Amino acid sequence: MNHLTHDLGRCMSRIGRPFVVGHRGASATYPENTMLSIEQAIADGAEAIEFDIRLTLDNEVVIMHDALLDRTTTGHGLISDKNYFGDIEYLTTKKEPHCPISRFQDVLDLLSKAENSHIWAVIDVKIQNSPKILITLSEIFKSRNKDFSEFSKQFSLGIWHPKFIPYAKTYLPGISIVYIGVSLDIAREYFNNVDGYNIKYIALFGDHEQKFIKEAHAKGKPVFAWTVNEEVHARNCHNWGVDAIMTDRTKLYVDFFRDQRHEERSLNIERRKYMFGQQSWFSFLFKFVLNGWLYLTGRLTLYKFRQ
Repeated sequence: MNHLTHDLGRCMSRIGRPFVVGHRGASATYPENTMLSIEQAIADGAEAIEFDIRLTLDNEVVIMHDALLDRTTTGHGLISDKNYFGDIEYLTTKKEPHCPISRFQDVLDLLSKAENSHIWAVIDVKIQNSPKILITLSEIFKSRNKDFSEFSKQFSLGIWHPKFIPYAKTYLPGISIVYIGVSLDIAREYFNNVDGYNIKYIALFGDHEQKFIKEAHAKGKPVFAWTVNEEVHARNCHNWGVDAIMTDRTKLYVDFFRDQRHEERSLNIERRKYMFGQQSWFSFLFKFVLNGWLYLTGRLTLYKFRQ
């Protein structure tokens, strides 16, 4: 078990609630995956941030969810076909306030500040990337700290496909690896050798599915849930023992867990028992169909991006 997963398990038992992770920063407030959004998540009191990375034509790692620039920026086309310098560096977000497109270097500068040493981060390595993006990431880390010791407690790699695992273990030793996905069956089948799991919320909904959480905890592996933007979902994650929630609404859930009462937790447990007890036939059918769909989605994703 590496530093981050060990510290997460230890701290989770101490604070008694899920960590709050800013999903693309405080993205309900500011443009996603920008320094302003990430800084706001930290200011809101989130324990961690999550952001996505893409590789440009001139080998710069930018903070961006989509493969295309079109949805979130004033630019157009594939990021992998564009240079950062001379092109992407001059773009801004479409959403106001208009922010520049950030690089991984910018996030590293922010988290390297002494006042942010307690913040940890999940780097979502988008599946369309070549695994070689991890070589570039390694070079950036090494330019700051050759043996990664300064970053092993603060950063975790979120991966969607097992093709990234050999690269991660070779080029980023000591950095924890967290599976991101929608299927618990895929997680069990292909990702036994990772350090934790970041699972789509709906895939954890059910008594059988929560057994997965217990199994992971027995192995010392934390379980995160994404994307949690509803209070009932946050309560459920608390009740299930989820270690961290990824949310766009960081301030809301920092305050929510600070103010949460035991009565709310107990009431929600009773509601869940009713749903999966008296309506068990409906629950079974729903989960059978849902799990089949999630597994098929996971298998197709593995096949499509196997190269």
